[in-house]
Amino acid sequence: MGMILVLAFWAVAILLLSLASGLLTLPFSCLLCKRQRKRKMLLCFLTPGTALCTYAAGSFVCMVVIAVILGTDIGIGDSWSAALKNHYELASTDAPENGGICRKDDPCGEVLVSEVTHLQVLGDSVIGKADGSYFIFNLKNGIHTDSLTYQELTRHISPSTIHLVDNSTYYREQRKTAYAIAGILCLLLTALSVWLLWRIGLHGFQKKLQEL
Repeated sequence: MGMILVLAFWAVAILLLSLASGLLTLPFSCLLCKRQRKRKMLLCFLTPGTALCTYAAGSFVCMVVIAVILGTDIGIGDSWSAALKNHYELASTDAPENGGICRKDDPCGEVLVSEVTHLQVLGDSVIGKADGSYFIFNLKNGIHTDSLTYQELTRHISPSTIHLVDNSTYYREQRKTAYAIAGILCLLLTALSVWLLWRIGLHGFQKKLQEL
């Protein structure tokens, strides 16, 4: 699914969820609010939508910033990419299970190692599994040795240091910490937006009444 379709889907989903959540708050706000009932009912109706939209917008901005800083994909759509070293990257299309190693600055987008399913970065090299066999890729000069058996791989790399992970895990691990920090920031921003909504909605209205 392309990025535009994903964004459109989430926009519609957030809109419907905001509307449904807002409607659910109305009976409770009607029963619990005695003073300024109509205004508080309106604020209760707007609160879920404000929270969801703020969190979604903040998350999207954070995802773009993280993608630029870490050299990864945005995290939306049907393509995945994660930086390796020296302008090399692991990239996948349609499904993260199968990827390829290529250079970011290559205008032709030549795939140097294809059908990569597992990998591990060791210093200036990448070892991994591709198309049922193992490979070693030098991130300094781009030289790679393919079609290795596990025994042949262990002649170059100590077995105790080999800890291959699948592509999905590698993509996730590259941005896990950044996403956790971004999630906390988005929650704080969401709480602030809801607080401002009620602050302006209640106190701003009271101030206008006093001026009148």
